[in-house]
Amino acid sequence: QFPVHIVPILTSVVIECQRAKMTTEAYQYSCMLMRPEYRPQVSEQYKKKIENIVRKPCADAEGAAHDTQSACMYCGGNMDDAQLDCTMCKNISPFCIVTGMRMLRDDWTYCPSCNFPAKRSAFTAALQTSDQCTMCEERIKPGDLPMVTDPSALIADYKSLFQTIEPL
Repeated sequence: QFPVHIVPILTSVVIECQRAKMTTEAYQYSCMLMRPEYRPQVSEQYKKKIENIVRKPCADAEGAAHDTQSACMYCGGNMDDAQLDCTMCKNISPFCIVTGMRMLRDDWTYCPSCNFPAKRSAFTAALQTSDQCTMCEERIKPGDLPMVTDPSALIADYKSLFQTIEPL
């Protein structure tokens, strides 16, 4: 769609994927950038970094990070953590604002500022490196994260929210 700008866009994607620890995706887009038609256009500033990503693919290059499964919060059926819609009960699960993965019933919190859900373990770990919410960028202390022992009411709210959305 943007053939003139493909190299700067892909370069940005590779850099952001690396920063987000999405090594598989960074590797894929780096390989695309190193194709003969794009390679001469890659900025010298990033060329070495991108070449190193292509030379040394991460051990999880097959996408092992996305292969983990857990129970659906609505029906209990097993599904990939990266999948938001359950194939069995057809419900849509909320996603964690830190990991982008599906929320789990037993690891729940939310941002006290924007109220978006997050896995408590992931949010606490993210607050060790940055004191901001990944969604609203408000400053948060780990002690400010609410402890949600029974997310049933929140799950019911999300279920009703997703059922009221009209399909495109």
